[in-house]
Amino acid sequence: MLYPTLVLTFCVLTCTYFVGRFYAAKTRLVEKAIEETIERKLSTSPISAELHRLREENGVMRNLLIDMVENEASLADATTMSEVERTRAANARTLRRREVFGEAILVLQQTNGGRPPADSLLNGPKGRPGVNVIHPPI
Repeated sequence: MLYPTLVLTFCVLTCTYFVGRFYAAKTRLVEKAIEETIERKLSTSPISAELHRLREENGVMRNLLIDMVENEASLADATTMSEVERTRAANARTLRRREVFGEAILVLQQTNGGRPPADSLLNGPKGRPGVNVIHPPI
């Protein structure tokens, strides 16, 4: 009598194990489908597109800042230069500074939807001239 009970118990445990695995696999497939649907909806979301655009602009501005820092540090080893080389390097640095500021203004114009940034850079809040003036060093 003990033998059929053990076989029946073993069969019930085996069936329970495989049924549990089946439902676990089915649950994983449903969760994967839900995640794919959410990802698809978010990829077409305007918030996602705006986030991607902001990341691109952030990268561009970061590169411009790196260029500015590298340009300003370009004359750090001026002690071993002759006067002619130092003048030439200073002129090149000034020219590069103007190029970088021109690129920054172009990026700001594109970011602001074509509005020229001169009013926001040269005028302070509410159009008060002379407040928060940004002048590139020459």
